[in-house]
Amino acid sequence: MEYLSLGLFLIAILIAIYYCATKNHNIFKKHGILHIPPIPLFGNMGSFFAKRSTLQDTILEAYELHPEAKYVGIYESLTPIIVLRDLDLIKSVNMKNFDHFTDHRNFVFKDMDPIFAGMLFSMKGEQWKEQRSILSLAFTSNKIKDMFNLMSECATRYANYLSNLAENEREMEMRDLLTKYTNDVIATCVYGVSVDTIKNPKNVFYTYGKSTTFTSFKKDMAMLAQRNLPWLAKLLQLRFLDKHIAKFFTEQVINTIEERKQNGTYRSDILQLFIDVNDKKGPGKGMSTENMVNHAFSLFFGGTDSVATQTSFLFYLLAENPEILKRLQEEIDETLENNNGQLTYDAIQKMKYLDAMINEAMRLQPITVFLDRLCVKDFELPPALPGEKPFTVKAGMNIWIPVDAIHHDPKHYENPQKFDPDRFLENGKKIINSGAFMPFGLGPRICIGNRFALTEIKVLLCHILAKCNVKIGSKMLLPLQYEEGVITAYAKNGFWLNVEPRENFYCISQTNGTTKHLSNGNCRN
Repeated sequence: MEYLSLGLFLIAILIAIYYCATKNHNIFKKHGILHIPPIPLFGNMGSFFAKRSTLQDTILEAYELHPEAKYVGIYESLTPIIVLRDLDLIKSVNMKNFDHFTDHRNFVFKDMDPIFAGMLFSMKGEQWKEQRSILSLAFTSNKIKDMFNLMSECATRYANYLSNLAENEREMEMRDLLTKYTNDVIATCVYGVSVDTIKNPKNVFYTYGKSTTFTSFKKDMAMLAQRNLPWLAKLLQLRFLDKHIAKFFTEQVINTIEERKQNGTYRSDILQLFIDVNDKKGPGKGMSTENMVNHAFSLFFGGTDSVATQTSFLFYLLAENPEILKRLQEEIDETLENNNGQLTYDAIQKMKYLDAMINEAMRLQPITVFLDRLCVKDFELPPALPGEKPFTVKAGMNIWIPVDAIHHDPKHYENPQKFDPDRFLENGKKIINSGAFMPFGLGPRICIGNRFALTEIKVLLCHILAKCNVKIGSKMLLPLQYEEGVITAYAKNGFWLNVEPRENFYCISQTNGTTKHLSNGNCRN
């Protein structure tokens, strides 16, 4: 009798576990929405969790269920997700009917990760609207232009380093190097601290910064647990940001603001812009110190690893396509020749081929695999296919916009696997306005730092390619493969390239008019 009772108890426990692991897995079948059958607990993410597939592959499998479907379904573990395929619907959700989809889904707990929870990305409703309005004042073209020289100092340092490498040191993993560059740019442009990570790779900004990114299995699992199994995340204390790292970034902002107020110090950087905005808005109408800490870290988090990874793809594509590299270098040389050897902010903004090349690289190799939107009030979608019924997205449901899949869909791009900057030279505005190009997002929730990031990328590309060529390295896995089991797209085994000094190049004059001569190559004026 005891064994029977124990057996029945265990069966009841298993039934309860099965129910909890599958209770949300019926919604798409119930409403006749195309989807991949989920497995208990893991939904459609089992292969991704097991590091056997990429997130791109997981989403693409659902995206390709039907070429004419306006949307399909996918299960992120226990959570049902509507994946939009139709461009008109995508623009409707992100722009026309944005008031129904103003927020991102929660991905952190404030009591566990207060800085992450306080970033602009995590904010919701009126708080997001208010803080974005204030923060946007720091990212006007004029403000970014004011920081251009700070970026240029970093780019010059890295270009000089690369062009002077010994022959046996020229093959390198570019993402590692470029993360050092973006770290230096963010440290000086956001926090007002000059660091040189080439000379001092153990500086605290770089050391702590590497531990904050999502390009690790541990961080990805922490995020997915907080999103889908919050009780487990709390039980295991799965944080994104260790307490001592959060303390460092908090004190960095507080101490810098205090020092500037006491000494009357002024510097053209983001923290100074925060201070200026507060002075202009008046007491209680600008940013709190907590807001400043969170927004500064948001720029550090979003502007280091992600920008470095996107720039790594750029260099890889140029190395793989030497004719495009040569054409870009010709534009750089012409720009230098027409501007007395100076790479100014205004000169770089006029470089049409540079713009087209970067846009095409972000189309072909977007590091953002999908955009997410949280429904905040019920919204009716049209039938996914003719003859089917409309579907009401209830408040609290999630929508994904599959950026990578759309960027590679032949319905939207002719020969989508080809790296062809000319498509943006000829039809750039049309493509950007089509809803099929979303490297930084779409609509009011578009990345607020996109112009800052683009400038950060452009200035480095120009400085390096003015002096160096890039070629595919012997350690690079070809054809390109992606790391499995991580949220942000990047190359498996890294981006291994050879960086060699050009035989002839235009010297780049410094802002004071002097010229920096290099030991390798022949400088021409």
